[in-house]
Amino acid sequence: MTKTILSKLSKHKYHPLAIASLLAALLLNTAFVWYLDTQRSQRQSMATAQTSQAFLNQLQLRLERNFTAAYAIAAGINQAGAEQIEFSAYARELLNYYPDIVAVSLAPNGVINDVYPLAGNEQLLGFDMFAHPAQSIEAKRAKAAGKLRLNGPFALVQGGSGVVARLPLYQQTNKGGFQGFINVTLLLDPMLDGLHQEYFSESSFAYKLWRYDAEQQTQIIRQHANPAANSLSFTLPLADNPWQLDMHYQPSWQEQLTFWLEVLFALFSSLLLYSFALFYLQLRSQRGLLEHQVVKRTDELQQTLQRYRSFIQASNTGGWEYDHSRNFLKCSQEYFSMLGRRREHYDQSGQDNLAATWLDLMHPDDVTAASQAFIDYLQQPDGMYESQFRMRHQDGHWVWVLSRGRAMLNEDGSLSPIVVGTHIDISSQKQAEMRLRLLEQLFEQSSEGMLVTDPNHTIVLVNRAFTAISGYSSDEVMGQTPKLLSSGKHNKDFYQAMQQAIQRHGSWQGEIWNRRKNGELYPEWLSISQIRDAKGQLSHYVALFSDISTYKQDQEKLNLLAHFDTLTQLPNRTLLIDRTEQAIQRAKRAGQQIAMLFIDLDRFKKINDALGHDIGDEVLVQAAKRLQAMTRSQDTLSRLSSDEFILLLPDTNQEAAGRLAKRILETMQTPYQFAKEPLSISASIGIAIFPNDGANFFELNKHADIAMFKAKEDGRNKYCFFTAGMQSQFNRQLQLENALRLAITNNQLQLAYQPQLCLEKNTLTGFEALLRWQHPELGFISPAEFIPVAEHSGLMIKLGEWVLQHAIQQQKRWYQHGYTELVMAINLSPVQFRQPELLDIISTQLELAKLPAHCIELEITESAMVEDAEQAIKTVDAIRHKGISLAIDDFGTGYSSLSYLKRFHLSKLKIDQSFVRELLDSPEDRAIVTAIIRMAQSLGLRTIAEGVETAEHQSLLQQLGCDDIQGYHYGRPMPAEAATAFIQQAFVHQQA
Repeated sequence: MTKTILSKLSKHKYHPLAIASLLAALLLNTAFVWYLDTQRSQRQSMATAQTSQAFLNQLQLRLERNFTAAYAIAAGINQAGAEQIEFSAYARELLNYYPDIVAVSLAPNGVINDVYPLAGNEQLLGFDMFAHPAQSIEAKRAKAAGKLRLNGPFALVQGGSGVVARLPLYQQTNKGGFQGFINVTLLLDPMLDGLHQEYFSESSFAYKLWRYDAEQQTQIIRQHANPAANSLSFTLPLADNPWQLDMHYQPSWQEQLTFWLEVLFALFSSLLLYSFALFYLQLRSQRGLLEHQVVKRTDELQQTLQRYRSFIQASNTGGWEYDHSRNFLKCSQEYFSMLGRRREHYDQSGQDNLAATWLDLMHPDDVTAASQAFIDYLQQPDGMYESQFRMRHQDGHWVWVLSRGRAMLNEDGSLSPIVVGTHIDISSQKQAEMRLRLLEQLFEQSSEGMLVTDPNHTIVLVNRAFTAISGYSSDEVMGQTPKLLSSGKHNKDFYQAMQQAIQRHGSWQGEIWNRRKNGELYPEWLSISQIRDAKGQLSHYVALFSDISTYKQDQEKLNLLAHFDTLTQLPNRTLLIDRTEQAIQRAKRAGQQIAMLFIDLDRFKKINDALGHDIGDEVLVQAAKRLQAMTRSQDTLSRLSSDEFILLLPDTNQEAAGRLAKRILETMQTPYQFAKEPLSISASIGIAIFPNDGANFFELNKHADIAMFKAKEDGRNKYCFFTAGMQSQFNRQLQLENALRLAITNNQLQLAYQPQLCLEKNTLTGFEALLRWQHPELGFISPAEFIPVAEHSGLMIKLGEWVLQHAIQQQKRWYQHGYTELVMAINLSPVQFRQPELLDIISTQLELAKLPAHCIELEITESAMVEDAEQAIKTVDAIRHKGISLAIDDFGTGYSSLSYLKRFHLSKLKIDQSFVRELLDSPEDRAIVTAIIRMAQSLGLRTIAEGVETAEHQSLLQQLGCDDIQGYHYGRPMPAEAATAFIQQAFVHQQA
């Protein structure tokens, strides 16, 4: 093909451009072939490196994994002693995990005296490594190195080639003396065969694995083919005796064939491009003559067309021609120009007939009417066709078009099927009409009243909103002045200031009162502006106004919402602060005192939860009414939040405040009447006095709040005056709360473990985990002090989870040491017991510790059990179903119901130490303890007494039938280490 083309174009075959094309093609194709070959070489090098590294990594991994057997044997010898260890049994068990090892031997002072397996390795016995010419050098190096050393490969005594790992053994006292070697022997050929099969069996690699032996001679370990001189080299680090791997990629015959095919393709494509260049030169010489002729004729036509186009452009009109016999439409360039388009776009796309384009560009809402108008004209083509519609501009907006046309006549006067016409852009006229209609609609439909007067203030125009607001119709106000609307509430100065502002600034706006037709006065927001004509002369005044009666009412409501509680209609915190500061200023001037009472309803949350928020809100409303009935006109009663009220009493001393507080407590206890049944609720009151307890609202409020909490701590339904000691206690609690948050994460908390004794068997049954806190600055902090802080601050859940986690982990350690019968008693706070996720948390901790559920026992107080007894029964059943035992802590001190107790299905009752302490001297305490033990026995429950201090206490409790005891007599709370020692000693005594 190339030869034929060259023969036809022999005239141009030495043209410089053709020669240049050939050279450029040869250069580019050569570069391309070189690039492909380079990329192929890089891929081969990368594959070589990856395969080599994988091979060496796997070889090193298998060598090192097998030679760890030497450390395992050394560990066994160090633990049991070389004389005591049964080497064959130990090695046989060990080699089950090392299938590649062929022999393991012991060589005291370098002479092998024990080997496993013995079969096939008998010749190793008595082998002196220091005397063998091939192994002595490396044996001496291994001894000198003092660590595991890989030797070989070399010919093994038992046959074959292999490597030996030698681990020197020394006396325990820091290499006190060389004892000998532990030798691990591995046949190398089977391992290398397997790795060769895995990495090189299906590849084109030539490689050589070699090393320098003890005499620095090159030793070939394994060779496949013969690697080239430029092969890649990789190192396998094995202590100070590395192995080297030389790798070379050998291209396959397919890869070599691919390279020569690429070369041939490059040569062929270069010759082909050279042929195309010659052919192009011949075509260009012929096209030059034709282009000259076309340009001449085109210039003549352009001059003629330009004259006609100038006429059309001057009229700003687009022309069109439609042949309805063929449904064929043609349009001029101007037709498209008004739409921001070019006719050439449609001609080049083959759309000579623009009938469909006319419809595509038309607004969808106008297509039906415009099409029908043109169809109607074609049915009766008499006179002029005219239609208006929108067409889409190139940038997306719509252009209003006036289309006109007329049917053409034939030479004989008959109607032709061709209609010609024009398109004119009438968008500006349409926009003007639309603005006028819009302004008219805005004027009439505006919600604001509008009034227009002439320069003499005579009303000339009003809208419907004006009539709706004022009550006057348009006819009633025409010719009148705005004085007709005057309310009489504004004086002459007001209107003069309004006129001056209009003259100075051209407008005025503000609030004004006017009068409706029915005489009603109403506030309005009025805006008056001057309108001037094109010459700057005043032509009209325009007034816009809106009735702001509703706005004024809304302002009053907003003011009420901003300063008053929506439920009780009492002043809120904002208004209370303002009135307090005013009262303080008056008290300072008059030298008077002010009392602030902080009133909090007791247990109000339970009412909300049990009876619903509707009942709770009604309680708050009735409580507010009762409090308000006891206030004076100068007092301020405020609802601060939820169930908290503040009563501000100006000119009131401490004595008067106390009397009022007592009356409030009595009044609040009167039952509230509801549809179902009466409801009683008490209150706690804290009192702060100005100026002694605070100089402003915030200090008084804070101190009254502290006093209120003191009243709650003292049992509720009380009032309490603020004292400096309360502030100190409050600061202490705040300090402890902040410190406790950090203590949980900073490991300042510890658990102490107090042992529990079974009286019948005189054996240790378990421990109770007790929380302790040693602060680095505050020192030891008693649980009696920080546990209430944790409960009030919301930290009890986090603290309880910490105790559960650490107690269970300690129990896990004892369980793993074989003390499987011990039970860990862990206290749950009432907050934890009510936690819905409690069982999930305990189950998670037990699963993490892999500890059976029977190893822990949860202790719960009576109050936590009976607060919501039905829910407590469900929780207890779920815990028991998990296999965890439960005990009631401090039994006898709470408010438990025996009917609930028998439904709880507990495991144990814990007798409170307050009954045990005076057990020897108090008949009453002895009777209570006896009753608890008898009741527990009848219910099938075990009993444990805490606080057992003496042997006499223990003896008497055993006589009364108590099952277990806990106290200082048997063992104090102790750290985990001491508890572990206590367990060990207790089990020694039990076994004795």
